Amino acid sequence: MKGIGLILSIEEIYGKYYIRVYHYIYGKLGHRENAMDVTADVFAAIWRNLSKFDAGRATLDTWIYAIARHAVLNFIKRESYRSESLGDVPDVPAPNREAREKLDNLTDARLEHIFASLTVDERTLLAMRYDENLSNAEVGKALGLSESAVKQRYYRLLLKCRRIYDEKNFSV
Repeated sequence: MKGIGLILSIEEIYGKYYIRVYHYIYGKLGHRENAMDVTADVFAAIWRNLSKFDAGRATLDTWIYAIARHAVLNFIKRESYRSESLGDVPDVPAPNREAREKLDNLTDARLEHIFASLTVDERTLLAMRYDENLSNAEVGKALGLSESAVKQRYYRLLLKCRRIYDEKNFSV
């Protein structure tokens, strides 16, 4: 690992990050077995690429969550392709309970409606902010964006959520 004073073994990284990465992935996929499979893929990727980690470019947290995010997106793309090939409609990942508690004054039905109305990228952006508590700078590094671009995306996304929430003809 370049530029990191303390070298962590894969076992130490696994012990420190497994639960957090699993919860992050489960929050995106809403399915236990799929989350376990994707989490295993993430730690395999970490193991394969650990020597390439550069602490000068990102924190270990940011690097690991970028790998997890890409693994989730790849899984969703694979499943979407597989489902469409079979003629099924892919499932929309359900919002997790922790995210619900953090968004004040929303009913569960409206929150589910809002999450169902968002794209995978938009749900991922919310999760990085509210589930993983990443700063705008950390999100920017993970997504390859400037801090101001991340702020602008959050702002637009929150406006979109508010617009969906305020829909007059809301029905469940």
